[in-house]
Amino acid sequence: MVVSGKPPYDDSNIFARILRGEIPCNKIFEDDFALAFHDIRPQAPVHALVIPKGSYVSFADFGANAPAELIFGFSRAVAHVAKQLGVEETGYRLIANMGWDSHQEVPHYHVHILGGRKLGVMLAPIEP
Repeated sequence: MVVSGKPPYDDSNIFARILRGEIPCNKIFEDDFALAFHDIRPQAPVHALVIPKGSYVSFADFGANAPAELIFGFSRAVAHVAKQLGVEETGYRLIANMGWDSHQEVPHYHVHILGGRKLGVMLAPIEP
């Protein structure tokens, strides 16, 4: 049952399986708080995913339920990965989708880091 637009956490989602080592990934970085890896369908020359180590469906779930040290450590991991990927100087975009309207494909909170070229506007303008 979906409550407030947030589905329950599914332990069989692909990111949970990657965290458990059941599915391989092209790892960029890992620490006690996060795992970062290259997206298998990149939308930019640089496209990485950073996932927290824990069972969180969305940013709202993560912010409300994760311990402070995980939130802090995850945020630092995202910044570290952007620097490691070489996009800190030229710029990058962070995207975290939540729910169907945003096209969240995996029900595990994650952040996309996109860069390596000019990315253009975030969304097409709304037509009147």
